Amino acid sequence: MEMPVEVMPERAGHLMVKGAGCGGDGLPRCEQATLPGVVSQRACALYGARWMLAAVKDVLHLMHGPVGCAWNAVTVRRKSYPVAATCLEEQDIIFGGGEKLRRCIGEAVRLHPGAKGVLVYVTCAAGLIGEDVEAVCGEASAELKLPVAPVLCPGFCGVGQGDGHDAAAAALLEYFIDRGEPGPVLANSVNILGEFDIRGDLQEIEKLLGRLGLKIICAVSGRASVENLSRARRAALNIVHCRRTGRMMAEAMEKRYGIPQLKVSFFGLAETAAALQALGRFFHRDGVEKWVREEATAARQKAAPYLKSLAGKRVALFFGASRMGSMARVFQELGMELIMNGSQFGCREDYREAGRRLKRGALLVDDAHELELAEFLRRRRPHLLVGGTREKFMAHKLGVPFLVFPQETSPYAGFDGLVHLAREMAALLDAPVWRLARPSGESPAVRPVWPEEIKVAVASREGMYVDQHFGRAGKFLIFTLNGRKVRQIEVRESNGGAADCREKTAKASMEQKMALLADCRAVVCLAAGHCARELAAGKGLLIMETDAAVPGALDDCVRMLASEEVAENE
Repeated sequence: MEMPVEVMPERAGHLMVKGAGCGGDGLPRCEQATLPGVVSQRACALYGARWMLAAVKDVLHLMHGPVGCAWNAVTVRRKSYPVAATCLEEQDIIFGGGEKLRRCIGEAVRLHPGAKGVLVYVTCAAGLIGEDVEAVCGEASAELKLPVAPVLCPGFCGVGQGDGHDAAAAALLEYFIDRGEPGPVLANSVNILGEFDIRGDLQEIEKLLGRLGLKIICAVSGRASVENLSRARRAALNIVHCRRTGRMMAEAMEKRYGIPQLKVSFFGLAETAAALQALGRFFHRDGVEKWVREEATAARQKAAPYLKSLAGKRVALFFGASRMGSMARVFQELGMELIMNGSQFGCREDYREAGRRLKRGALLVDDAHELELAEFLRRRRPHLLVGGTREKFMAHKLGVPFLVFPQETSPYAGFDGLVHLAREMAALLDAPVWRLARPSGESPAVRPVWPEEIKVAVASREGMYVDQHFGRAGKFLIFTLNGRKVRQIEVRESNGGAADCREKTAKASMEQKMALLADCRAVVCLAAGHCARELAAGKGLLIMETDAAVPGALDDCVRMLASEEVAENE
């Protein structure tokens, strides 16, 4: 089965087509460092730690590193969080920044007297020079009578942001949860581990848990504070909502305090229903199945008006690891076809769960870089790409609708969350703007097959749209059509020239362009004059005029070439 993108030899194994018979367990290689020089979509361990801890209330967040790291740490989660920083400079790197860190911790606490703790993030600069941050934090904690927790997350300490999640979880466990006062188990109480409360997700979950008579002690990290972290060890159950973030904490708390854990998902009707029924069984609640069934039925009715716009649409997913499997099921519940599922930092368990949701021929990918994603979008033309903000603008340039996840608008968790998701996707897919970016009609499921490779030239300035008149084109993008594969191979520069055949330089300019494109079967341009068409016809070069986006124009060109071939054979 054909791989839908060109893959560097070093990346072989990180992309797997389901059912391709590649041997092994059919899962992509993962949890490995990104290739040097490849601009992947991953972030560093520091970013992962900040993503997890930024929302922790009533603590000071202090970045021990250069000012650039502090600046990047401010806007995590699409919000602006206050941070303090040691702002390490050259002399601090040479002579050590321990004393500066001690001074900054004390100053930050004096400026914020209500703080109940301090989180000190160790960045690459501090990690590389071997700063004994733990010792400094211990001394500051004894002096200030506050927990001062080092978060050991220099960017080089792991392969991606997932390692930062682990470092953040370790800091919360050791310096806040483990130091809480022991006591009896609180009845009907739960912790939620790995719930970030994006756009109200936690409120939706809390509403459902309230129907079961359950109370959330601590949600890590969407609603975490020093007080509720100290009480977290007394919960009756840990609900693991994000495997990567919550798994380590849940296992440690089960070992230390005997708190059982339950891995669930509150995304989608089936997963939410299964989660509530499992919780009902654990806490011995009666009548759960009935009201869960009623809520699911009501949600389906609310979502029904949007399902027509979603039915049969092809969707590609590329986001955080632990949501891969559960969100795949959500899109399938809405009648969509999943053609790709991937993550920046998934583990084998994540890919195994996600792979079970894919049909034969779909792509499972780890740590994709931008060129791989762009080529996949050009070739497979999904109706929707779902991912983080990094991929948004690339998708838009290629004329592919994009949904940001984690979301920017409404909660997607719970029964009502599915309705919000269906409504927003329908509005996105039905937006009139995509008519300008998509080819007329749907791309053919199977491209015509030529016996040998042919070349097509596209007159485009930036590679997004066909936007140059043949006569005035300064460059042409050269694509090859080889079987069912379309690939850009080069850019050819032209001397521009005149668009009007009556101008003196027109003939020489046209001849130069014809020579430049002598090995091409067709050229796609915004417009072409009479003399250009005459010259092209004499040299067997087909000209197609369009103002479409390049991927759509190529699809139209394929259809034009196929029809020409049929006409020649008749």
